[in-house]
Amino acid sequence: MKGILPLFLFGYLSTVSGTILWDGRFNNYTTATDFDQWSWSNQVGTYQTYIYGNQHGETASSWLTLGSQYKNPATTGEKQGVKVKINATSTWNGGPMLRTELLPQTTNSLTGHLYFHVSLQIPTVNPPDPAYEHQIVFWEGHYADIKYGQLSGQNGVADTLQVITGGESIWSVQPVRGTWYNFILEVGSPGGLWVSTGSNALQKVYTGSLNGNGGTDWHVGALRLPINGNAQQINETDLYYSGVYVEDSGPTTQP
Repeated sequence: MKGILPLFLFGYLSTVSGTILWDGRFNNYTTATDFDQWSWSNQVGTYQTYIYGNQHGETASSWLTLGSQYKNPATTGEKQGVKVKINATSTWNGGPMLRTELLPQTTNSLTGHLYFHVSLQIPTVNPPDPAYEHQIVFWEGHYADIKYGQLSGQNGVADTLQVITGGESIWSVQPVRGTWYNFILEVGSPGGLWVSTGSNALQKVYTGSLNGNGGTDWHVGALRLPINGNAQQINETDLYYSGVYVEDSGPTTQP
């Protein structure tokens, strides 16, 4: 596939202590159009790219933008990050959810005692509306989710970034826009959650099961739930992602 290197850029791996089972950092992508080359019959590249607004002839690259301005500057193992966009036409298979998501493309099962890394930013420009629930990192089984905004069907503070497992919030913060939040979701046993901001080393803030052993059905991106089952019109909403990978030991605690 043009623009997708068959091997990882080894120069970018010097800060990682464990063995990387899947590297979702965006070093192997040249332009966003590289995302368009993946399909079920042509499963190439680092990511599966099939969940996005597709009702008006859009392609994956319509919703994804690569650039060094979208990565955590502290992440030396990555040359660029990704801006994930949704808007009022981002209905996937007819809606009413608005979605743009990336999933790992790998033959590894990504199960067992593993460390799933991701850094994300709620930007100062086009931030998500806190009145809506945004599922921004999750497994399909929803046993460990990173969410932003008002949880669907609940009352309370809406401007909240939180990690939920087993129906309980195990970490939450009122996020500062433009700040990078770094996470490690440790699956298997003992399991737990590691968190930091900016360039700070991640520290374990929760020890316990995340109610699942990981897997490749791991979604990174924006899924906005409707209110009362109805899709609302919105302007562009953006989220930035960086430092996405899975390792089998360590974990590496530098973003």
